Amino acid sequence: MDTNRFKSSHDFSNIQKNLHNNPGYHAESYSQQVKDYMNDMKNKNQEATKQGFMAHAQKSAKEVWEEIQEMASEAWDKNQNEPQ
Repeated sequence: MDTNRFKSSHDFSNIQKNLHNNPGYHAESYSQQVKDYMNDMKNKNQEATKQGFMAHAQKSAKEVWEEIQEMASEAWDKNQNEPQ
């Protein structure tokens, strides 16, 4: 029986569990992302700025949100078509 529930990693009610199940959301990961961004800008002979990094992080968050919306929409559509 397929219940189409979100994965436990998408349980919006438990932030700590989400952080545990998604290690990419830890501060250490963002610290590495900052280092990677700074190295990337250095390789391109461009100035690394906080504003530039925040724009990069915002884009990443937007992509994750779009994925969540797509999964939620598919689950909704599938459950709408199944008899209760």
